[in-house]
Amino acid sequence: MDKTSLYAYILFSGNDDFPLDVVTERLGVQPTKTWKVGERVEPNHPKNQLLRSYTGWHFEIETKESLDTEDVLRPLLEVFQSKTDTINQLKEELILDVRLELVIQIYDGYTPGLVIYPEFSKFAAEINAFLDVDMYVFSINDPNE
Repeated sequence: MDKTSLYAYILFSGNDDFPLDVVTERLGVQPTKTWKVGERVEPNHPKNQLLRSYTGWHFEIETKESLDTEDVLRPLLEVFQSKTDTINQLKEELILDVRLELVIQIYDGYTPGLVIYPEFSKFAAEINAFLDVDMYVFSINDPNE
């Protein structure tokens, strides 16, 4: 049986073809994945011909079974909070947007509290990031069935 789980990521994106290696080098962090504008979204899927509309540098915290958002937001903060100045410099120099994303996958009605702690919201404000929360709800079973 699947359990409610969470993951979080930071995404640097831009409509221009910015140099991904510069972001990696300056942050001193290896991305989870990267892509360039014009690449196929799913290169190994023969029927999916969708192309990326922007270049992206993505770092993701692994999925955790949890009902506490802090379990995935805290590790993201620990990696990037000390890099606020570098993030702001990269945003200005490469004309980038930064998105902080929380993804919640809800199974059988076990819904986590949606809490953004002050330290995380302060970090998001300091880098002027978009905050995005996606929720996916799966299988809500009636225990009397």
